[in-house]
Amino acid sequence: MKFSDLKKSILAQFEVAGGNRIVPFIEGKPGGGKSACAREIVNELKKKYHIADEQIVEFNPSLRDPVDVLGVPFKHESGTHNVWLPPEEFYNLRQGVGPCALIIEELTDAPMSMQNPMCRIILDRWAGSVKLSDQLFIIATGNRVEDKSGANRMSTKLGNRLRCLPFDENLDDWITWAKAHNICDVLIKFLQFQPKMLSDFDPSRKTNPTPRAWEAVSLIPSFTGRDGEKLFHALVAGDVGEGAAAAYCAFRKMYLNLPDFSELLARPEQYSVPEDLSIRWATVMKLVDLVASENCKQETANAALTFISRVPPDMQAMAVRELYKGESKKRLIASPVFKKLASRLTKVIG
Repeated sequence: MKFSDLKKSILAQFEVAGGNRIVPFIEGKPGGGKSACAREIVNELKKKYHIADEQIVEFNPSLRDPVDVLGVPFKHESGTHNVWLPPEEFYNLRQGVGPCALIIEELTDAPMSMQNPMCRIILDRWAGSVKLSDQLFIIATGNRVEDKSGANRMSTKLGNRLRCLPFDENLDDWITWAKAHNICDVLIKFLQFQPKMLSDFDPSRKTNPTPRAWEAVSLIPSFTGRDGEKLFHALVAGDVGEGAAAAYCAFRKMYLNLPDFSELLARPEQYSVPEDLSIRWATVMKLVDLVASENCKQETANAALTFISRVPPDMQAMAVRELYKGESKKRLIASPVFKKLASRLTKVIG
């Protein structure tokens, strides 16, 4: 299931009376965006139910011991027996606090000694001697055993307490997320051009292109000087591997060094359409940015759209789709050039 479907269906389930008793387990490849999905869902719950920050807990059982669920034993004042002092995390989720949320991270990395206490939390809503809130929402995430990332076999009794949902990376969902989180625009355009590189996980490789790794690439600064490109390439390779780094750095260099479009905009019907697919895509995407800009004049937009109408239909469709998402929609609707382009696309695609 893709990010948006998981988010939509889990929130809908939580809306049903008693729906918070269902615990979704989002399982997928490392770095795919499982944790981001769980956090977005909890953020929606936080806004809807006005959940305080201290009533939102992320718990990673693979890094903890059973005592971190049960608490610390100490002698009762009567001296006849011991009682348990609960950890702060689960105390904050206790009965009576109202709506609250628990994200169980990397559940499949947990050893059996930690899977067992998770069973009682998930089904019975008890953490040691602490009764958890009846209004507790729980979401679990975890990696797959076959990806060799440290995941263990999940016990059948734990699996039977969860709703196991596969996480599938989806480019459109990732782009929506990326634009909301200030991911580098050139990187977004590269992955639109090479969608298979969004997630190309191979457990035999040390580094892989994944959504999480590309997010890290977006934070790499530009470098000037003779060795700037070499240094940038090395850092990208450190995040996504050599193959993906070579492809992205080549696209980025070409995109950033495209010539001025003054000649193209002056002669959009005669200007030569690049034969190289990556240069053609980069040219179209730069024209999309130009049309989408606030200061773009109508005649400039018409010239850009005239050129775009000369590239293959699939690329035209992607360009129009990008433009339709932004504030330039009103300008497009008023453009006779756009109407002609849209009509042609409808006949070709529809």
